[in-house]
Parts: sequence; structure tokens; C-alpha cells
Amino acid sequence: MDNALRRALQARRLSREPAREADVSKLPKLEDISLSELFAGDGLAGEWERARRRIGEVFPYENKWQAVDVGVRRALWYLIRRWRPRSVLEIGTLIGASTVHIAMALKACGQANAPSLVTVDLNDVNDPAGRPWMRHGVSASPREMLQRLDCADLVEFVTASSLDYLPGREDEFDFIFVDHAASADIVYRELPPALAALRPGGQLLMDAYYPDGKPLHPGGVAAPGPHLALRRLRSEGAGIAALPLGALPWPTAPGGSNRLTSLALLARE
Repeated sequence: MDNALRRALQARRLSREPAREADVSKLPKLEDISLSELFAGDGLAGEWERARRRIGEVFPYENKWQAVDVGVRRALWYLIRRWRPRSVLEIGTLIGASTVHIAMALKACGQANAPSLVTVDLNDVNDPAGRPWMRHGVSASPREMLQRLDCADLVEFVTASSLDYLPGREDEFDFIFVDHAASADIVYRELPPALAALRPGGQLLMDAYYPDGKPLHPGGVAAPGPHLALRRLRSEGAGIAALPLGALPWPTAPGGSNRLTSLALLARE
């Protein structure tokens, strides 16, 4: 299915959704975010290389398995180390590529009271009977990888739809990572409770955000959901903005030259 048709079909489904209010007051202000400073001059390069080698013992350093690419994994590690959140929520576990990088960064923060990561997926990613990680060519479950990295105690796995998990939660999170390319109607329903679950001043990072719904590269594929959902929220009065990270300081694939990413931070205008 080409990008134009995918976008049209999702826009039609989104138009059938009843209007929802989104409280953006907990997001940082747009003018308070400097994308150029996110990864600059923090002296973490050496620590990252050690972490990458350690993670590589359980999760190979490749772009495979429908997981987030290696550029995103490194970006997540850096952001966690920079912001030092106490509590993190990840929506979309799959095989745990982003999960292990977030957990290792939390462990490296070395705070007195252990920070925590809650990772939510519609499927039981650690199912010992179905062994879903094997279908993606990975040798260990997310929980097993975390155990080998000595940070399993930092992570709680939740098997649920984000639309069931998020509403009504009393917990608040310092950092939320929305790690899936859901359709526009799902993202539109998901964002308001995700924003409500954010601690004031916390950060919400989305993957699969394509400005104007266009691919990052000629002939590429763009997931239209996040862009369409945010556009509708804005049209309904929510002062929300997406800040695409654009080009990362490092390649998105081992040995490659491309640095463009679909990561985007959310902010309030």
C-alpha cells in the first residue's frame, strides 16, 4: 500500500472518532526545548561505548527484527542519562530493543532509590510457550536479556492495550516513550491519557513521527498515524507541537551514513 492511500484510509478512520480533550499543561514549553543541546557536549561517548558492548552481548548491534534502529536505541540511552528520570513508561515492547537500552541507562544513573521502567505491550512478550521473540530471530526474551544485564529488577512488564492501561492511572512518569507506528485513530485516543500520565515538566518522545506525513527518504514508507493525530488535536484547540529530532549525531544503521530519525519530542505552545 502506498503512502497516499495509507494516509487517506487512516484519515477517514480518524474522522469517525469523537472529539477528545487533551491537557498539554504538563509538557515543557516549546521555547524551553533546545534540540541542538540534547546530545551535545555531555561527555557520555565513552560510557555509551561500554554500554553498547555490554548490551551487544545479549542483543546484537544490528537493524533487524522490526525493532527500533540502532540510532534510536543510542538516542534513548543518551536522553535517559541526560534527564535522569525517576520513572519511565514505554508503550510498545516488541522484542525489547528499546527496553534494554532504557533500562541500562536507568541503571547507569546510579540514583539512591532505583528508578523504574514500565513497558506495555498488547502481547505477552515473555510468553514461555509461544516464545514470540524467536519469530523475530532473537535468542532470548526481553526479561531474559534484562536478567543477563543485571537490571531486570528495574522493569515491570505489562500485557495490555495502551488504551486499557493508560486511562485512570494514578502513577505519573517523568519520561514516556511511545514506541509504535499505530494508526491515526489509535494515536488520537492514546495521546490524551498519555499526557495525563506525565509528571509536570516530564518528556514525551514519539517514534514514527513523519512531518507532514511524508517519508524521510525518497521511496520510503511513512507511518501517518502520529502526524494525523497531532494535527487533529491542534485543530481542536490543543496547543501541542511536535519537534522532530531530524538528524542524529550518529548513523541510524551500523556502518551507514544516514542520520535522519522519526523521533519527535512533544511540547506545549
